[in-house]
Amino acid sequence: MTTFITIPAAFIAMSVLCAVGAPRLWLCGLAALIMHPVAAFAVSMLAALAGNYALFTACRTRTAQRVVDRLSRGRLSSIGRLPNLRTGISGVVLLRQAPGPGAIITIFLARTDVSTRDFLIGSLIGFLPTTLLTVLLTGTAASYLPRGILIWTTAGVAFAAAIAWLIQSRGEVREETANDGKKD
Repeated sequence: MTTFITIPAAFIAMSVLCAVGAPRLWLCGLAALIMHPVAAFAVSMLAALAGNYALFTACRTRTAQRVVDRLSRGRLSSIGRLPNLRTGISGVVLLRQAPGPGAIITIFLARTDVSTRDFLIGSLIGFLPTTLLTVLLTGTAASYLPRGILIWTTAGVAFAAAIAWLIQSRGEVREETANDGKKD
């Protein structure tokens, strides 16, 4: 049984984590482990939308555009030099179905001239299939597998993925630093 404090706490945590680029589907799965499937679906959809909207809004500020432009000198050059794309609701829905980090897609959309309304409606529709599937699969797995095994396996895989990401990002920073030294 989901307590009333769990829903707002999960919503806030998921919104913040989605805004900083955490994998949305992992968070949906974790929500399905701790809440009723209907509550997990509602919280996952609304929190993902709120977190991505916060990131979308933050990326449209002048300071964020300068930061992205500065980063675009390196590997992320395609984000910094986007053509004038006109993206409507259908374009946002299709981009939300693309594999890859949702935060990168949100940053990409923030760099285009997509309207806020199109972004929100397209993201809501685009999040529906994967969120529903993730919550249903995790809820079903949780009912058949011992809860401890499922939670520890999920936590272990998430920890291993975080360590791999840290190692990779540190290697990229060292590589960029080495390349900057060679240019001078």
